[in-house]
This record gives sequence, C-alpha cells and structure tokens, in this order.
Amino acid sequence: MRSTTARHDIDRDLVLRHLRRLGNLADTPQAAPTPLPVGIAGVALERDGVLTVDGQLAHGTPRRVSELFSAGSHPPYLADSVLTATMCHSGHDPVMYHAFRHFLPPRDLRSGRHLPADPSGAVTSGPGRLLADLVIYQPGELPGDEPFRSTGHWNLPGQLEIFQVLTGRVAMLVAGRNRSAEPFAYVQVCQAGETMAVPFEVWHVSYVLDGPAAVFNVTTMLEAGPVGAGAGVSKYSRSAPVAITVRREGPDLRCVSTPAAMRIWGEPGEPPRIDWLHGLLSAGQSLADLHLHGTPEQLEAIVQAAREAYRQGWPVSDLKPCAGRSPGRPDEGRAGSGGPADVAPVAGRWAWM
Repeated sequence: MRSTTARHDIDRDLVLRHLRRLGNLADTPQAAPTPLPVGIAGVALERDGVLTVDGQLAHGTPRRVSELFSAGSHPPYLADSVLTATMCHSGHDPVMYHAFRHFLPPRDLRSGRHLPADPSGAVTSGPGRLLADLVIYQPGELPGDEPFRSTGHWNLPGQLEIFQVLTGRVAMLVAGRNRSAEPFAYVQVCQAGETMAVPFEVWHVSYVLDGPAAVFNVTTMLEAGPVGAGAGVSKYSRSAPVAITVRREGPDLRCVSTPAAMRIWGEPGEPPRIDWLHGLLSAGQSLADLHLHGTPEQLEAIVQAAREAYRQGWPVSDLKPCAGRSPGRPDEGRAGSGGPADVAPVAGRWAWM
C-alpha cells in the first residue's frame, strides 16, 4: 500500500524498519484488509482482527482468558471468577486481545528524535521517553456477562498515559487517588476517534463493547528516581486489582463490586473533563501522528498541561456529578432506567458480590 504523500511514505518505511528490528513482521503477504484509520500509511485491520503493515502480518502478543489468573501476583476481580476459571480448565481459553508493544519507534521528549528499536526496553525505558503501543481487542464475553477485557494494571506515580480508540468501542474503568489522596472511580466509554487520558498512579482496565476494537496509546514517565513500591516489577503485580468490574445488562453496562471496594472508592461516576488535553492536538491530528511528528514543543505542552491539571486536583476536580443513587446506596439487582452505554451507563448501578 503506497501513500500519496511523502510524509506517509516516511511513516511507512520508519514503522516497517522498526517492527522488523523487533521481529514483529512476517514476510507472507496477506489478503487486502479493511483500512484501519490509525494515521499511518500501510497499517490495516481485517474484520477478524488480523493486523497487517504494508501487507505483512504483524505479530502481537496474544492474551488469553487464563492469563487473567496468571499474569500477576494477585487474583483478578471478575464478574464470575469461578465460572471463568472453570471455562479455562475445560479447555475453552479464547484470545481476548493482541498487544503490540512499542508499535511505533520510541521518542526522546526533549530532542524529539526517534530512538532505535530496543526489544529489551533497557534503553527506551525511564523518564523522558515517549512509548507507543497498539492493542487489538476481540469481541466476546466472559461468564457473568463481562465483556472481553484487558488484564488491568496500576500505573506508576508520574506516569502519563493517553489513549485513542481507532476502531470499535471500548469502556475503561479507572480508580485511584488524586494529589490530595481523594479517592475516585469512573467509567469512560469511547467511540472510534475519541481520546482519553488517565490520571497518574491509577488502576485501569479496558472492556471491548464493539469489536474488534483497536486502541492506540502513548505513555511516558515524567519523573526520575524512586517511583514507589511498584517500580521494577511487572505492571500486573504492583498491587492488588480494584474490586470493581463491568458487565453488560441489556444495552447498558453495570458495575459489580464488593462492599469493601465501595467504601474505599465510592460509586463510579461519569468521566472527568479533560479540558487540559483539548486543543493540544492539532485539527485532524491523530495520537499516532502526534507520536510520530509532534514537535518537542507540542509534546512539552501536553506534559506541562497534565502536570498542572494534576496539581489542581485532576481528575476529582473535574468529575461530573454522579447520576442516580447516592454513594453508599447499593442497587441489588433491581430494575432501573440506566443511561445509554455512551453516557455514564454505570452511574448509580451497583450489584454486590
């Protein structure tokens, strides 16, 4: 697939060299796929979730349902952990998503230059590096009507992460504490083309609502030195997962949790505003395009805007009022009106497990 612009030709060649050095491309040509609007010439996605770059199959890391139980040192919180484990033990262990880590070449934030592919991560990890991943989620459900999901993990202090949905529709559950140690929890639903940023040092997990869903993200560490007890260990083992998850209820979503988690995190509300991010992406600029071509000044503006938002209490300072029941009033399965899935579908909707 050849681009009509010189810059997109550079994109294609740069990405191909990068992925070949990582060993993530096969030479076998694939059938012509449906284009994926990732903002990079030659990148495409077939309806079955197969990703190709310039017609060559890209190898992502498959994540199966059973890895929810083995990826970290803490048991997962699922809508129905017993039935999910039984399903895996019976031999039914589908792939929920493919992760393409370091999908684009890392960048140095200060100079803006692209860094060489580094399979070990030793050179590109640490503060001042902008990393880019791509995850392809497959459609499906776990027992208990829980949509296929990511493993979920805690970000480190000072870790900024921004996501853009490229195809499909996803929901992200986010929980943590702001700079003043105020707890928060919310669910954000994003359509294709929408962007979301998660606060520092939070738990987050993604659910595929319409798939296959492609989600591109960039992340960077803004601080050097010690970054908490989770530094140096797998991101899946930094701390126990938040005991909240999401399941389908007809066309809507519903949170399920434990009374202990409710006392700690409160009732998930609508997502916070991200006014600090609006306007920092140029008109028509995708997140992938920002990663490849954003100037050092543009990247620095985003970093400083995130720092200032956090200093002012983001996301708690920007959380919208929670609709429905007051915090601490559980909804034990009674029928309710609920909102549509893309506008705070889980606010005020609780079940206890």
